[in-house]
Amino acid sequence: AKLDPADPLARAPMLAVAALGGRGAPKIGLAAPISAATIEERLAARIVTTREIGLDGTGGTVMARERRRFGALVLAERSTPASPPEIEAALREAIREKPGLLGWSDEVRQLQARVALMREIEPEGWPDLSDEALRADFETWLFPYLAGMSRLKEAAALDLLAILRDHLGHERVRALDAALPARIEAPGGAVPIDYTGPVPVAAARAQAFYGSDATPRLAGGAVRLQIALLSPAGRPIAVTGDLADFWRRGWADARKDMRGRYPKHEWPEEPWRAPARPRGRR
Repeated sequence: AKLDPADPLARAPMLAVAALGGRGAPKIGLAAPISAATIEERLAARIVTTREIGLDGTGGTVMARERRRFGALVLAERSTPASPPEIEAALREAIREKPGLLGWSDEVRQLQARVALMREIEPEGWPDLSDEALRADFETWLFPYLAGMSRLKEAAALDLLAILRDHLGHERVRALDAALPARIEAPGGAVPIDYTGPVPVAAARAQAFYGSDATPRLAGGAVRLQIALLSPAGRPIAVTGDLADFWRRGWADARKDMRGRYPKHEWPEEPWRAPARPRGRR
């Protein structure tokens, strides 16, 4: 409802409105000023005190605010410290609404993919670590770590990788690392394996695989690993599931192209016999 700005009542904090008129936004035709003290005195039975818990917009600190309300009208409010149960409940609700606030690092995504692959190999005995399953089971694996926290920023800094590995348990983690390791040891150094694609792929510069004549098998041979040989610029030269075969059948053409593009790097005719170069070295 609108009131003429020139009307003396326009300066009153609150009005008791008796009459409205006009089209569109109603205009106040009859009103009297009323104070919060009068409302408290005359309408005490209809006044309620609410306690609302929320997060501030910057650091995600949990805030408690008490408000005295007459309907939608807030008569008074004050901030008070939130209790530990209130803080934990607020953090839980915020995480449920926006699970992306957590630290879903590349390492966590790789762990999820590795466990998903193990569930295909061994359907029994491996928990579901998909996003949907984890969101449905926050109470079990995540929320116990919120105890003692006061800000959402602290929850976002949780080490999800360590928490999920602990959730798996020592025996499962050991079995997972043995069957589907996070990386393989190539002659030129450790090469990470990406499990998030259709098949696991270990990608590194070709020089890292000099001196190797075999493609590692995963999960006792149940899973075939793809080797991605990269150029010095990090672009794929070839992707193969049989490194020995590629060295002997496909390497000659790739070598010719690479020697023309990167003449300062080593491109031996028989890379399986060549000494390996540490990753990052020519």
